[in-house]
Amino acid sequence: MVLYMLAHTLSFVKIYTSFALCCLALCCLALIAGGSSLSHAHEIRPSLMEFEVLQTPPASLDVTLDMTAEIFLSGMDVGALTDTDDSDKSDEYDQIRAMSAVDLAQQVRANWPRLAAQIFVENGGARVPLSLRDVTVETGLEESQARQTTIRFTAAPLKGDKDVILYWASALGPLIVRQASSDTSSEPLYAAYLAPGEKSDVISLSSPVQVSMLDVVRRYVHSGFVHIIPRGLDHILFVLGLFLFSLSGRVLLYQISLFTLAHTITLALSSLGIVRISGQIVEPLIALSIAYVAVETIWAKGRFSWQRGLLITGFGLLHGLGFASVLADFGLPTAQFLPALISFNIGVEIGQLAIVAPLYLVFLWQRPSARFYRRVIQIPASIAIAATGFYWTAERLGWVDF
Repeated sequence: MVLYMLAHTLSFVKIYTSFALCCLALCCLALIAGGSSLSHAHEIRPSLMEFEVLQTPPASLDVTLDMTAEIFLSGMDVGALTDTDDSDKSDEYDQIRAMSAVDLAQQVRANWPRLAAQIFVENGGARVPLSLRDVTVETGLEESQARQTTIRFTAAPLKGDKDVILYWASALGPLIVRQASSDTSSEPLYAAYLAPGEKSDVISLSSPVQVSMLDVVRRYVHSGFVHIIPRGLDHILFVLGLFLFSLSGRVLLYQISLFTLAHTITLALSSLGIVRISGQIVEPLIALSIAYVAVETIWAKGRFSWQRGLLITGFGLLHGLGFASVLADFGLPTAQFLPALISFNIGVEIGQLAIVAPLYLVFLWQRPSARFYRRVIQIPASIAIAATGFYWTAERLGWVDF
């Protein structure tokens, strides 16, 4: 009896010690990550086009475009890419990245007519001329970090009684369009995530655009889905790490349910402004969570325990903050906050299911032996996922740049 109690006590000590060390490591990493950048050199992120309607005759749009100018200058087509290394123009991209901020700004100005030809501001069906005002390139970054170029231009003249539609060439990638309010304390009058080549809604020059409930659902489900497929490779690897843990459908359901519940909570809290954590901290921790889950998959040998459930819940809360960073770029409409939030989350879940469901059906059909599965599939795949997670952690902290 005494030996049983001693063994039971030691087991709990081991569990709590392991969990405490994990939390300590995460906290230390968070402190270190505070000085690193969220934007990585080769990652393709949506550009932001924010505009304000100026009614002073003639009516015009005052536009600010934040983009990775190196992508445009290299002639890269990123419409279907998530990483510049996947393009045949990656060498040109790296050469332009090596330019100084002054030289890059000069190149953007010199190539403005070519860029303007790929930006479309339509007013009453007619294209509006664009006039460059200023170019500013972000400075003070590490070599591993992507710099943003801010381009300010004017679209004029506009016919005040006609509506406006904005978009740009699909080769330039995804675009977030926002109509800024003249009151800086107010939320954007209009905000939308546009897939490559997609057009904005019809925007009135005299009043805020009224987006239908159906359009809100469609846009935010799409945004949530594309954040997983194809742009959420880190989230895909985490879900694959959960999937590889066990061939049991019940265990997979437990894990996915805990992960979904947890990231839904922090997604909602962050979107409501209740929880705010910098992406500079969240993104390296997400990468570390991928590595940890993969390593534990090897160590635990498919035995689901409450401490794994606890860790998955904690990591789910972390990933929810990562999802929230996407919504923060273009915001949630106050009038339709709940439908937009739910729709985005549904899109995320559809993306996750699109990864897990086909794999589960294949394994259900093939029914590999436990020994074959562990040696040939589970361990090699988990090692690859863990290695990727550790590499991303180091990369997002600015420790490596390959």
